[in-house]
Amino acid sequence: MRRPEIVQQIKNTLREINPDAKAILYGSEARGDARRDSDIDLLILVDKAKISVEEEKEIIGRLSDLSLETGVIISSIILPKTKWENRPLKTPFYLNVMNEGIVL
Repeated sequence: MRRPEIVQQIKNTLREINPDAKAILYGSEARGDARRDSDIDLLILVDKAKISVEEEKEIIGRLSDLSLETGVIISSIILPKTKWENRPLKTPFYLNVMNEGIVL
């Protein structure tokens, strides 16, 4: 399966689990310099004040299944949207995602 198709499957999977979640692709895939062995980096922002363990497990589980199916590692960070938007410090990670991230 080609990488754009995998990204589309990620998008579809996240919509099924949580239609209000916002997924941002960052890293080599977003920059366009991913290799065959590169992972796909995702920041997933959930529109809740707090993410339950069950919800986090469901997201990670479904993405892990997709990773096993496609052979491409999917690395995800899941955060409440408000925590991301109201960060007191703009870390290098934050700046990286904001500068090169692609909203799915």
